[in-house]
Amino acid sequence: MIIQKSVTIDSIEELLTSESMHDSVRIPLNTSYGGIFGIEAALTQLIITWAKGEGEKVLHLHCDEDDWASHVGALGRSSAGLAGLVMCTKVDTKSHVEIEKSDALLILLPMIQAMYDGALKETSSARGARPTVINLFSISNARREYIKPFYAGSAGPKVHPSDAFAGIIDKASILMQTKADRRALMKHGLTSLGDLIFELILNADQHATMGLDGEKYKKGLRGLTIKSTKVQRNQLKDKFTGSAATFERFLANNMTQGDTLELLEVSVIDSGPGMARRWLSHKHGRIINDLATITIEEELAATMECFEKHVTSKDDEVSGMGLHRATKAMNDLKAFVRLRTGRLSLQQTFSGKTQTAKFAPKPWKADGTLSAVEGTVFTICIPVN
Repeated sequence: MIIQKSVTIDSIEELLTSESMHDSVRIPLNTSYGGIFGIEAALTQLIITWAKGEGEKVLHLHCDEDDWASHVGALGRSSAGLAGLVMCTKVDTKSHVEIEKSDALLILLPMIQAMYDGALKETSSARGARPTVINLFSISNARREYIKPFYAGSAGPKVHPSDAFAGIIDKASILMQTKADRRALMKHGLTSLGDLIFELILNADQHATMGLDGEKYKKGLRGLTIKSTKVQRNQLKDKFTGSAATFERFLANNMTQGDTLELLEVSVIDSGPGMARRWLSHKHGRIINDLATITIEEELAATMECFEKHVTSKDDEVSGMGLHRATKAMNDLKAFVRLRTGRLSLQQTFSGKTQTAKFAPKPWKADGTLSAVEGTVFTICIPVN
């Protein structure tokens, strides 16, 4: 499976079909993505789904044998590349020379240490004065799994409270945005964004680190990408067509002054079993290994249940409030949100009005059945200026 630099959300969905999911994959070092929104997260989920399939999974580096170390170093700075390197079975070069996976991961050690320490600029794939994408991930079973930006304590680490996640966004905005854009972000709800990320990271920590059998995954990751981007008015028609038309309207409605819109995009990504399988397995007391055993209507209903008060697959009822609170935060931010889990790809534009503070999304793509994905991806986009 070769992923093109010009990858889009729609082309990712096409690659997710069983006919396209080969045992080897080649990931581009960078993308020129059409559509702008959610590409890094969607591509990462594609790689997670590929890696969790049956058989040996080979990450094929598009480089010569002598260049593999620098190629791995660059590839691992993208969330999709990191997922591929962590979750693949083996790594090889353009001429099919195998590279020891442990050697490849060793190349990433400085970046993984930077994630652990919260050195945000060192986790970016971009060079220069202002990074455009920052990545923070916990890697299952790694020595530095419980990274400091997410967790407190070394013995039985716990997820930080929400103000710590607001702090992450604040620090990222200092690196990524101008002073004016940063002031606008703080005005538009830095606290709400911190609340939202906290709930989603907490949910991933509680529900995405173990399989449905209760055993911790040997390979996996959970975390977030933070992206800053600008959209010009003349890009709207060219970049956002087809299934992204709703996002186009969101941009147009927020481009009230001038011809440039500054956006902050945050994606929370995990490699767990997905929302419906986790909830239904708990609810019915039997493991749902295959989504094909339930209808798409049952899957949608189960996913929506996860956003209701006091619904939880944990023993503590209070933990069920998390995703309900996340919905309120998304509404406070007047955010555009995409959720991809299982066979569902859902989207919603929040208006900020009290009566819309409910998770009631519509399909990202109205026609056609989507292939099932592994893990869950929330991508939240908020206008800054």
